[in-house]
Amino acid sequence: MNRTLLLLVKLVLSVGLLFYLLQSVDLSDVLRHFIEGRHGLFAVAAAVYVVVVLLSTVRWKVLLDAIEGGPTFGELLNSYMVASFFGNFLPSNVGGDVVRVRDTAKHAGSHTAALTVAFVDRVVGFVALYFIAAPAFVLGGSMVRGLAGARVILLGLTALFIVLGAIFARSGFVTRVVETVGVRRFPWIHTKFESVQATVNAFRARKSALAEAFLLSLLLQFLGVVYFYLVASALRIPLDLGTAMLMVPLCSLIQAIPISFNGWGIREGVYVLYFHQVGLPRESALAFSIVAAGLVVLLSISGLFVWLARKSHHHPQDNA
Repeated sequence: MNRTLLLLVKLVLSVGLLFYLLQSVDLSDVLRHFIEGRHGLFAVAAAVYVVVVLLSTVRWKVLLDAIEGGPTFGELLNSYMVASFFGNFLPSNVGGDVVRVRDTAKHAGSHTAALTVAFVDRVVGFVALYFIAAPAFVLGGSMVRGLAGARVILLGLTALFIVLGAIFARSGFVTRVVETVGVRRFPWIHTKFESVQATVNAFRARKSALAEAFLLSLLLQFLGVVYFYLVASALRIPLDLGTAMLMVPLCSLIQAIPISFNGWGIREGVYVLYFHQVGLPRESALAFSIVAAGLVVLLSISGLFVWLARKSHHHPQDNA
């Protein structure tokens, strides 16, 4: 019941925000961006997105290989495509991670270990996003540095990553805290903690894998910004790459907060605000956000066909 209510709240918030934003503009101006756009650039943007998916799969494999639980690249790509589909169509920001954890639990040794790898994968991605946004903030002009929430978000992430880095560097710190609070009295929880600790220790022993995953993340996060920049160029929106280097990561971080239906409404509202701050019209912001997100959703549908092929492959075995 609570999950249904939460879904309803997210859906109402997303639909309400989209309705408010769309009714405040002339929809013909929003459509004009697409109709008069450079349509060939959409294909280039789609190709960049495909490269991002491939690099994300490589990063995931690097992390799984570090705990000696790595499936083949083809298996992981299959899983990542299915996860992308469910991540875009399920009412949850982590719906895709559920698929990835389930698909790799056997190789990782347990669902807890696979979940830990997925968490590390997310954290490394956010760290790389920070390293894209922070230089853009420092090197940008006063208008770019004035983007709403930029200082607070970057300072907050700086503090968070320092804390996480310190905890990671001190291998016994979390264990002492867990022992102090008496987690051993709860065997199920303690077993899960030991699985998480073993996975984290595997990464401590193979820091080169984390470094490789971070470098891959820097590249794919930069390409993610390039994807949005190409969409803006395709729509003939004069958004410069330097501004996009800060704007896109900030919006990505904000929409990751699970208060709406996969970021819809929140993302559009943030881009409307940011576009206004850099002197671009609301219509451009809505066209930019909806087309960029819509193209990702459209491309992720390929994961549906992979999932259906997987289901049809398993059924004959089940009936044998």
